[in-house]
Amino acid sequence: MTDGGTATPSGATAAPAASPKSTTPVKLSVLIGGTGLSDVDKKIQAEIGKKIGVDFDFNVMQTSNNNEYANQINVRVAAGNVPDIFTVSNDQMQQFSKQGAILDLTNYMDKMPNVKKAYSAADLTKGKVDGKQMTLPKRAAVPYRTLMLRKDWLDKLNLPIPKTLDELAIVIKAFHDRDPDGNGKQDTYGLTGTGLDVFAPFFGAFGASYGTASSAEGNLMIKDDKVAYSTTQPEMKQALKFINDLYKSGAIDPDILTNKGNAASTKAQKGQVGVIYSNWSDMFKDEFVKLTTDTNPNAKFITIEPPVGSGGKFNGAFDNSAADWRIALPKALEKTPEKLEKALAYLNFITGAGEGQNLVMFGFEGTHYTKEGDAIKPLPAVSELGTTFQLQLTGRDELPYLYTKFPKQKEYIDFAINLPYIKVYNNFSKIPDGLNKSDKDRFENEEIIKFIYGKRPIDQFDDFVKTLNTTYQLQKYVDEADKAFKEKGLIK
Repeated sequence: MTDGGTATPSGATAAPAASPKSTTPVKLSVLIGGTGLSDVDKKIQAEIGKKIGVDFDFNVMQTSNNNEYANQINVRVAAGNVPDIFTVSNDQMQQFSKQGAILDLTNYMDKMPNVKKAYSAADLTKGKVDGKQMTLPKRAAVPYRTLMLRKDWLDKLNLPIPKTLDELAIVIKAFHDRDPDGNGKQDTYGLTGTGLDVFAPFFGAFGASYGTASSAEGNLMIKDDKVAYSTTQPEMKQALKFINDLYKSGAIDPDILTNKGNAASTKAQKGQVGVIYSNWSDMFKDEFVKLTTDTNPNAKFITIEPPVGSGGKFNGAFDNSAADWRIALPKALEKTPEKLEKALAYLNFITGAGEGQNLVMFGFEGTHYTKEGDAIKPLPAVSELGTTFQLQLTGRDELPYLYTKFPKQKEYIDFAINLPYIKVYNNFSKIPDGLNKSDKDRFENEEIIKFIYGKRPIDQFDDFVKTLNTTYQLQKYVDEADKAFKEKGLIK
């Protein structure tokens, strides 16, 4: 079987026969996690439905972290009440494949010629389990995360742009303590973001990491040519101690764990916080710059390098094996061939060069963009498309898209791409039999939060590591990763 999926494996279910054409749209339900669809997004999705004969029930679940969405999917799969198209994590892909809950797409790849053409072998591999194409991963993106801070507040307080971890901590505390907005009240915070991801550059300053932009768990990394689990490393203990001390200052937004959607960036735009760790696009798209300056015409955010600490300078971790999400179809969809056919047609339509991908990337021709030959020329109304990335289920050709749609933001795009990251490879390893990774991840996340918020003393860190290795059998997970890394030539 090739990556294109042209062969039919023994025992595979045959593709559905073409169903008679009907003028009645087929109903398809879609569920993803995200920030929510705008009115323009809904119009674009409705137009896609008209083009392919589908009546979409397209829902976006707004969450404060990826685990909330994952838990919802787990519950719905267990209850047999899943949407026709939904996104899953790598762990869920493996779990649901074992359970027979999701459809093996191997034999259906020929129904999606745009997908076969647009996806590389490396992209497709991220959606495979035991050689079978169980999901379609979102095609590889580029890093977006960066630290951004109020330069006008720095100037008002006569503070330099922070370079080191200690200097950044001074700035964060000053933005809380020294009335940077000059209203005579202590009503501003120094740091905000969404979930524990906000601390990625702080962990990075110690050479540590926890999770990525799309996950909240320990990372599988390489240290001295061996697999290392990031959470159990001594530098993690040092990082947690530093972050806990910063938290005790009162300068961190108390809602970081519950911020959902655009909540964190909205606080920054409204002048409620001075440093944010988030996507550059959350602050520097034209419409968000306007929101910031509408609150204060003198407000100015800038990007800064991650701070230097004892472990170096890293903007967090970047998973070279990951996809932002993986698109799954329920196994039960085979029982309704007309729905299955439309689901495959939909994924094909929005992938690769052509009308469908142009719709989800650039909106309506004549309203949001024009074409000069094959070149896309954005019109001013393209700024309405702030959340259309949620319609791009199969991804896009990232840099050409970004440079075309956001020419004024090129410096921020390039800045984020070129930041240093700790390389991790969480998705190359299988979950060992007998290990409940969901339970491990839940325990790990809960305890990390306790350490940061002072609910568990840092001197119990070694006990925490011991529990991971005993109760949650972490070493089995690391051993499985060791095999996978050796097979891929990452370690000897």
